[in-house]
Amino acid sequence: MKQNPLKQLWTQNKPVFGTWATMVHHPRFMKLLATTGLDFVLIEMEHSDFSIADVATLCLVAREAGIVPVVRPAGSDSHDYTRPLDAGAMGLLLPNIETPEQLEQILRYTKYYPDGQRILNMRGPHTDYIKLSSPLSQAAEINTNTATVAMMETRVGLDNLDRVCQVRGLDAIMIGPDDLTQDLGIPGDMQHPLYQEAVEHVIATCSQHGIPWGFSCQDLNAAERWIARGIRWMPFSNDVNALFNTFNTAAAGLKRLAAREETA
Repeated sequence: MKQNPLKQLWTQNKPVFGTWATMVHHPRFMKLLATTGLDFVLIEMEHSDFSIADVATLCLVAREAGIVPVVRPAGSDSHDYTRPLDAGAMGLLLPNIETPEQLEQILRYTKYYPDGQRILNMRGPHTDYIKLSSPLSQAAEINTNTATVAMMETRVGLDNLDRVCQVRGLDAIMIGPDDLTQDLGIPGDMQHPLYQEAVEHVIATCSQHGIPWGFSCQDLNAAERWIARGIRWMPFSNDVNALFNTFNTAAAGLKRLAAREETA
């Protein structure tokens, strides 16, 4: 069965880098991303039209290509978590975690005995169709290699972050800036002191507990700054931004070179 290099890198105190799949669900996209050298791909279900069938195909190809598929689920029922895992996701990005009790319940859904009560399935994409002779050993291996990243998106979550970081099975914390700024009453204002204080609170609390922390970065200058601060979870841009920024710049440059005048 596949090992999860994210968790191995974290044990070495190294950052991991990935991007988002929010629109492109062609299987070849996973091979393309793996070839770039990125560590992981976040497959978006919360804010996309991806079906579980799409996600299953993407996870399967990502695993084979050598990039870690992590899924952000669309809902909060037990099957919203376990179906992507059974489809081959090697981790989950959990939206809006506000209390340790909430996280503990999700971990019960997503970890096999003795760490949880995940519905037992020992042969599928998540095991690379390999069935070990010892179910307990196989369950332990899957538990170990499944990454759990919790998102901080509300003031309540920030207030409970110290206790959330103490939950056994948590691997990393990610700040969700859009929803967090909205909850703080400053929607979209990443420069506001309230948001900056929230970021520093997450960094300080996670560092105290030895939990990797991070958020999305959109350019290398920002990435360099946060790497120096100790970020260890970094989704970089996404498929939509990469496509738009590339062709928006190209279109403007080509029209300038051709001296084309744009009409209002």
